[in-house]
Amino acid sequence: MSEVISINLDPLKDGIIGTVERAESTAGKYVIIGTNYEHRVISEAVFETYTDEMAKKDILGCIIVADYMLFYDTTKLIKVDGENYLIGSFLLVKISQTGNSAYVWLSEDDIEEAKEDLYGYFAELIINGERYDALCVG
Repeated sequence: MSEVISINLDPLKDGIIGTVERAESTAGKYVIIGTNYEHRVISEAVFETYTDEMAKKDILGCIIVADYMLFYDTTKLIKVDGENYLIGSFLLVKISQTGNSAYVWLSEDDIEEAKEDLYGYFAELIINGERYDALCVG
């Protein structure tokens, strides 16, 4: 495989030197968080693919927690003691307060802070003797 990018700290010669077959931005507006607390940043196009697919299948759930909107697959919910819990992963965005755009860019620190803000919405469920962290969605 040939080199595509070269960084030699020379602005006239650095950058793309090969053919880019495929590229995707992981700019921090859109995040997938698992109920195991792992996460990955995704592009707007990937975010829209997920939400469009769930909406098309009529399985798109959404809740607002503090300054965040969480989107999830409603078929992944489990009802325990009258509450719905999600085990798996969900999309997270921070709602913009300025009106310039719908969502705010998130740094790694912001993502970790969002996880802390959501901590109170997590519970441990015991399913068939195994323990799982789950997000309470109501």
